[in-house]
Amino acid sequence: AEAPSPARNLARHESVWPAWHWREAAMSLLRRAALRSALGLRCSSTAVVSASQESMSQKVYRWLDITGYLTKWHSRRAWILDLDPPSRAASVMMTEYERKLLLWLTWMNFLFMPISLWYWYGQFTHLSAKPPIPLMPEYQYMNGRKRDFSWHGGRWNDCKECRWLEFECKKMCHDRLREEGRDVMGGRMPRSQTFGFH
Repeated sequence: AEAPSPARNLARHESVWPAWHWREAAMSLLRRAALRSALGLRCSSTAVVSASQESMSQKVYRWLDITGYLTKWHSRRAWILDLDPPSRAASVMMTEYERKLLLWLTWMNFLFMPISLWYWYGQFTHLSAKPPIPLMPEYQYMNGRKRDFSWHGGRWNDCKECRWLEFECKKMCHDRLREEGRDVMGGRMPRSQTFGFH
């Protein structure tokens, strides 16, 4: 079968709908687009207020929005423009509730980060104190206080009765060495009192 030529297709369309109808439809669309742009029927405001004309509430909100957070909270377009291209493409799958939930969780994460670090460091300082433990049977590898710890070598031979991380024992040993006239660096303050307020 012979393929229909473009001229035959055009003739068939003109028999159904004359050419002037196509031109009229195209001009109607152009007129409507021009009218909308002339009237400024966009869905966003482009109004600009100078600093001398703005109210006090506008000035406060402008300074509160120095990071753009409030703008992104109220405008989905501003939030999308702040994303990287793959996230912009994926944002069509995100509802408005999910978008605002993500912004809220980001703010809450920043708010609680110093609190979390403070709690973490406070618990970390507890490692300097020896916890109460039950008395273990006298096996050969238990109760290292009966055996010295001179195998550490170096200056620690001066405090060989103290284990490696037994800071309270080392502080008492360092106090004794200082009373003998020897200055020892470190171990002068309880590690639980340096930071963490407890």
